[in-house]
Amino acid sequence: MNCEVLLSPIPLEALKAEIQQIIKQELANKEKADLKERLLSPAEACNIFQPKISKVTLWKWTKEGRLQEHRMGNRVFYKYSELLASLQTLRKYKRIEPGQIQSVNTKKG
Repeated sequence: MNCEVLLSPIPLEALKAEIQQIIKQELANKEKADLKERLLSPAEACNIFQPKISKVTLWKWTKEGRLQEHRMGNRVFYKYSELLASLQTLRKYKRIEPGQIQSVNTKKG
């Protein structure tokens, strides 16, 4: 008795490779979507801009209404997607691609 299942006229290895590629692409898309909703600390938010801005500038832009902050208790966060949207009005600054964002150690030393 033959237990083969025919799904398509392409070889099994080609099908496996195609499925793997689709899965990798979907995972990368999900990662980018998750990043856009990620909350960033002020130090991380400063690193989004190219050239990098200071925390004083970040605070000033927040008070002027150019950026929106989100508070949890006494902590301030910025949404990545909102920072990207604000770059449209701040023409001097460029956007950093999601894979290039680096966490910042805010420890003074």
